[in-house]
Amino acid sequence: MGRHSAKSNLGGRTGKGRAGSSRSGSGSGAVGRNRKRGLVEESPPLPIHKVRRKEMLKRGAIAGGIVLALIVATGAIWAWQFVRSVQAEIDAPAGVSESLSLVVDAPKRREPFTILLLGSDVRPKEEVARADTIIVAKVDPKTKEVWLLSIPRDTKVNIPGHGTAKINSATFYGGVDGGPALMVETVEEFLGVDINYYMELDFNGFQTVVDAMGGIWIDVDTEIDDWKAASHSPGHRAQYIAPGNQLLDGEHALTYVRSRDFIDADFTRMRHQQEFFKALAQQATSTENILKVPGLVREMSKSLMTNMRVTDLIESAQAMKGISADNLYTATVMGEWISPYVVTDEEEKNRLMNAFQSGYSFDATETPVVQRDASTISVTVRNGAGIAGSASGAASVLEPLGYEIGEIGNANQFVYPETFVIYKDDILLANQVAADLPIGKVVASRGMYTFSTDILVVIGEDWIGPKIVE
Repeated sequence: MGRHSAKSNLGGRTGKGRAGSSRSGSGSGAVGRNRKRGLVEESPPLPIHKVRRKEMLKRGAIAGGIVLALIVATGAIWAWQFVRSVQAEIDAPAGVSESLSLVVDAPKRREPFTILLLGSDVRPKEEVARADTIIVAKVDPKTKEVWLLSIPRDTKVNIPGHGTAKINSATFYGGVDGGPALMVETVEEFLGVDINYYMELDFNGFQTVVDAMGGIWIDVDTEIDDWKAASHSPGHRAQYIAPGNQLLDGEHALTYVRSRDFIDADFTRMRHQQEFFKALAQQATSTENILKVPGLVREMSKSLMTNMRVTDLIESAQAMKGISADNLYTATVMGEWISPYVVTDEEEKNRLMNAFQSGYSFDATETPVVQRDASTISVTVRNGAGIAGSASGAASVLEPLGYEIGEIGNANQFVYPETFVIYKDDILLANQVAADLPIGKVVASRGMYTFSTDILVVIGEDWIGPKIVE
């Protein structure tokens, strides 16, 4: 890891070297020195000399071109081999890749994209890992802005096909091949956001990435003395981290992001993880480290599984070169601990998602709620719980506010425990409609619902609004 000094091997330039290459208008050697100035005139160059000179220049140009071509070809071969070898490391297994392809869509080039970042926790006697760390990241290459939104691993959610459970169980329930795809589906439904990429990181492996950068500077806000979080460290030597601005090596960085030995346990840990990734993003894309990106990608590939291409990873890192701390936004989906779950504060979650989707800071004072004229928003309302008059009742709430009400009727089945406000492309419209209803959970359609309007409202068993029976 240390730097090694090397002796200079340039070799001294001697006076003989210079004399040997000097020129004289009257020639060189003994004969030239015996000539008297003015007695012998230099003859003008003959045509044959010009021809030979042109041929020499031509041959030199051809030789230079060949050397340049060899250099370019060698670089291209190296780059191709690099990309190929790293891609083989990070590629998700065939089954995982196939299942992910059904739930994610690649973003347009240079457009904002989202990544679901997971740190996995493999328990003894289990082949499938539960998600220990869950972060949804949004990256805007044009504005050089990044949003990191953490989700507590014990958050109470609906896991499609499995019902209510802790969100970190989605990878476990999905099995070896379907776990990542089920986690993507769960997060998309929970947050109402489309995920473009999936990235699963073995936290034990990122030690090498941190060490490859020479460590990460972190302003540690509180003393950490946690032997459990340092179980990866031989003899628990990395269990203690003093407060203050610290250069953390790989072992101590892993203790920093794993420790839960705080009064609020996971919430402080998530804040530490956000601070770590913020520092990592800044320092990895700094001018002095940008040339290390290919090496960092290679190191990370040993502990990474993703549906991103290597070229996407490198391009994303280079696009973020020089990112400012002011353009890195972090937040946590907060909630109340009601054993065995963290029950989400839905109002706060909607506020955070409004900022996430709109491109504002998570800071409440910088997150204006974007409102559109209600008359430009069309809404379909369906009764999904069999509560007489509930669909007409919901329409009676929205219509006086100016919304364009389309179809009012029944859903295919009366099986909805919750009222859903469903959108196709624009979560901000759904947030606006949900805010104007007495109750409603915003979810993305993802092609599972058929409706021709901007928004679909499906009334669930939790409906507390008016009921109008015609």
